[in-house]
Amino acid sequence: MLTLIAIVSGAGGAGRSTVTAHLAAQLAHTSHPVAVLELDAQNSIGALLGLRQTCEIGVLSPGVAPDAWRRVLCETPSGVPLLPAGRADAASVAAIGQWLRQDVGGLRRQLDALGMPEDTRVIIDTQRLPDVVAQAAVAAADLVIGVVPATTTGYVTQPNMMAACAGRAQMVPNLAAASSPLNNDLLHLIQTRGGDAVVPLRIHRDEAIGTVAASGQTLVQAGHGSQAALDFVHLAAWLLRATTVDDAATRTGRAGE
Repeated sequence: MLTLIAIVSGAGGAGRSTVTAHLAAQLAHTSHPVAVLELDAQNSIGALLGLRQTCEIGVLSPGVAPDAWRRVLCETPSGVPLLPAGRADAASVAAIGQWLRQDVGGLRRQLDALGMPEDTRVIIDTQRLPDVVAQAAVAAADLVIGVVPATTTGYVTQPNMMAACAGRAQMVPNLAAASSPLNNDLLHLIQTRGGDAVVPLRIHRDEAIGTVAASGQTLVQAGHGSQAALDFVHLAAWLLRATTVDDAATRTGRAGE
């Protein structure tokens, strides 16, 4: 059975797509079956995974029905299969949202139909909550990762994200900067508010993320020695533990619903 992982946030610029891309690349690098579903109309994941050209056609594009997703599935230089968003318009995004609301099991069914290995972890990049499509991804997911930037905006919007996810989000602080007292204070407040739902790690603000993106690579390919690359190693290890069926005590997902 596929494991669906929704990456969400309540703040703009939180780093959802960046987290999705580098987490997926790290899993692929360690030979764990993984794929990315992009439900964010920004259509930027392809570039983060090393594609040189923008994906024109994808799951959010006009005229692409869910049962036709197989034809837009593409391989990326990072080794991560990608279902890109493609060029979208308001009408096509609204249609996807309506389908997801009306067919609760539709997302998993269409992903299952692609024939990926049963132990594949499908990481879903979403638009900012409370977007309807993002909320549908949360409802379908086995695990919800909420990216909370260690900024004033991240702290202020944290309660809204927690409410939109009905308490299911496991929160990952992003853009951490150990040299900033304000940043450290905000991290403390985020962790205090989130309690045990805050994952015991953080992703640091790191120039390497921009550098590898400019070269069309991922951190696992070209970020050797960077703090952010190490952060994603730890995040991938946590994710594997959290989504391993045998580790029922630590799995967070739909089983408890």
